[in-house]
Amino acid sequence: MTSADVTAPPLDPYRLPRTVAPSRYEIELEPDLAAATFHGHVHIEVNATGDVTELALNAADLTIQSARIDGADATWRLDPAGERLFITPADGVVPAGDHDVDIEFDGVLNDLLRGWYRSTYRDADGGEHVIATSQMQSTDCRRAFPCWDEPDFKAVFAITLVVDADLEGGGLLAVSNGREVARDDRGDGKVAVTFADTMVMSSYLVAVVVGPLVATDWVDVDGIPLRLVHVPGKEHLTEFGLEIGAFALRWFQDYYGIEYPGDKIELLALPDFAAGAMENLGCITFRESLLLVDPATATQAERQVVADVVAHELAHMWFGDLVTMSWWNGIWLNEAFATFMEVAACDAFRPEWQRWTSFGLERSAAFETDALASTRAVEFEVRSPADAEGMFDVLTYEKGGALLRMLEQHLGPERFREGVSHYLRIHAYGNTETSDLWDAIEHTSGKPVRRIMDSWIWQPGYPIVSVARTADGQRLVLTQRRFVFGDEPTDPTIWAVPVAIRQGGAVTSHLLDEATLEVPYTGGPVVVNAGGHGFYRVDYSDDLRQLLTADVIAGLDTLDRYNLVDDAWNAVVAGALPATEWVALAGLFTGERELGVWQALALGLRGVRRLIDDDDAAAVAGFQARVVALAGPALAGLGEPVPGEPDLTAKARGLLLALLAIQGADPAARQRAAACYAAWEADPGSVDAELSAAATGVLAATGSPADYERMLARALSGGTPQDQLRHLYSLAEFDSAELMERTCELAFSDQVRSQNAPFLLRAAIGNRRHGAVAWAYVRQHWAAANERFPRNSIARMIETVKLLDRPDQVADVQGFFAEHPIEQAAKTLDQHLERQQVNAALRERDAAHVSGHFAKA
Repeated sequence: MTSADVTAPPLDPYRLPRTVAPSRYEIELEPDLAAATFHGHVHIEVNATGDVTELALNAADLTIQSARIDGADATWRLDPAGERLFITPADGVVPAGDHDVDIEFDGVLNDLLRGWYRSTYRDADGGEHVIATSQMQSTDCRRAFPCWDEPDFKAVFAITLVVDADLEGGGLLAVSNGREVARDDRGDGKVAVTFADTMVMSSYLVAVVVGPLVATDWVDVDGIPLRLVHVPGKEHLTEFGLEIGAFALRWFQDYYGIEYPGDKIELLALPDFAAGAMENLGCITFRESLLLVDPATATQAERQVVADVVAHELAHMWFGDLVTMSWWNGIWLNEAFATFMEVAACDAFRPEWQRWTSFGLERSAAFETDALASTRAVEFEVRSPADAEGMFDVLTYEKGGALLRMLEQHLGPERFREGVSHYLRIHAYGNTETSDLWDAIEHTSGKPVRRIMDSWIWQPGYPIVSVARTADGQRLVLTQRRFVFGDEPTDPTIWAVPVAIRQGGAVTSHLLDEATLEVPYTGGPVVVNAGGHGFYRVDYSDDLRQLLTADVIAGLDTLDRYNLVDDAWNAVVAGALPATEWVALAGLFTGERELGVWQALALGLRGVRRLIDDDDAAAVAGFQARVVALAGPALAGLGEPVPGEPDLTAKARGLLLALLAIQGADPAARQRAAACYAAWEADPGSVDAELSAAATGVLAATGSPADYERMLARALSGGTPQDQLRHLYSLAEFDSAELMERTCELAFSDQVRSQNAPFLLRAAIGNRRHGAVAWAYVRQHWAAANERFPRNSIARMIETVKLLDRPDQVADVQGFFAEHPIEQAAKTLDQHLERQQVNAALRERDAAHVSGHFAKA
């Protein structure tokens, strides 16, 4: 046996040799929850394609006790930097063929929310309880046991968890990917719980959870057992998660035309979880707020996000688990497809939510990032674990999902579905590259799918499609160029753009795959990107824009109207349209009642308000009066809440109340919000959830130190996860430098879970008046943030520095990150910093004009 600190440089710093591959693991893990440690043994069946002198596999943060090959003791050495374990047989060679590898090891249940880690919660009496739970994606299974920790090394996993027998049945539960098949009393106070073999799958999908948890009864979903696991005392929050889980499981089996590939499904709500959720086969893990919910008191958005996330993870059981990307460069398709499928499933689950319309709004975040020079291609080369972490961003999820939606609409939903099913059938239990999906859909549809999609996934950015009439007025000329914030680009990139055009009552479909395209013009108003599903922006010539009158706009679909407002606001950001002209466009929507359009209007109005200095009293008053004139009639038109009204009507009412009270400073709206919040405090069920949520935000933005204390108490001990988070993030909205400092201190304390603290700080830095105070605090405590918070949350935490748009703020932020890079999200950081400069340019360009405009209003 050699010392564990001896290293040897591997041939490739990130990829294991392909000469040896596992086929089956038998894993036994025994956690000590009190000590936060574990002991383990793994037996691995491997095959060597030729003679090798040593076995190379992954291991990190483990203490190796022994290693054997085919029952004979072997020497071993660890490479901590490369996270590898090298095992050499006593006779110096491992011949070609099948072999058995046995490794004994010890590890620590870490507090970093990765690998096999420690999660805690307190019961009603204040007692702390420990859960050993796992998060293996992307490259952290190696922290739980030595393994070939790359996605194309698929194998069967047979898992046994050894737990304290005297606690079993009294609160300690052991769960893993497969159903429980055996229970062996070890006679030493321990019981070994063995689970059924998994299908052949990747190591990042392994799940092992042990702790004082409870479970609902099993629900039979067409022969598949389903249940929800949670901490004690939250049984009343499980019904909705089970409902969407059962619905989505049935819906996906029908959509894919393939049976669920596991033997059961458990949905686990965990107190500490760095990601939103994780698609471990048969044992899906979630943040509590994304699985446990009380529908009676939750907003539509809070219920929808639970439905979205449950559907997203179940979609992965096929697309990701059954068929898996060969390497992490393909993770974008894994996540983009699950994003597409979550929306499709939720649209079927609650059609009244108009989920495809709201997804059209959500992709705006991807539009914004993709308009930067520092954007990236959807798929790019991934070498290191840090590269893989950097792919979990808005371009992977929202842009990727939007591209799939655009393709589906271009081909037709049934042709698209047939191609997906064909792909899953021919690649089941295997690994694929992105092109395999395009080839499968092309095979079933007969359309040039690979040519279209290659133009989108291998090229960064997206086009703006300009539309004008020819001189004779007989044809429309469509021209594409890359849309960017800032100076006019010289980029000659061309995309294969599926374009839907509405003229009169007819919609025609075209493929704009060159710089220009001419199509017949039949007269009257023209809507390009009809239906709103194309991933591009539209710029109308002046004469065509003038045809889009208020009456014409009112007759368009919600997403079409949203796109008009959103495209115009981004033209403002890009410097192509004065902000005052956007304000004039907004004035055409005084009769608007739809939530989606108001979300775009509210976003733009908040952006305009940031351009006005608080000490310019006349401009502030003029802006506030404009907001009241625009939003007041809309709120009045929605009336009071009535039983059974559409969820989106109630949600629009809450948005408008907050807009009037905060941006409009309307006394009546503020008084109404205060009354709603007081009534909600007395009896949460007595107030419409959308109004109570809006009132929470209003009270925070306009409240006193005493109100802060009320919010803080709810944030720390609210009745539901949504109640707690709603109040926690509201602490970042108070208009007080002193309270902002206190909020930042709270984020670094033990009172806020490390999974939530970065998002509280993100909201604090985004505070319009006191964001600089929060940034200064984060800057000062940068080392502590990186030590305390999950790695994948650091870049998200500082996203809102882009809103610090004063020259001194820009210099400070840019200078700081020149010396403090974020290795695991270098590209994302570049994007935040570039967007800050874009916002600073917008301020310099438009602020004085906007203030003058409203001062005269």
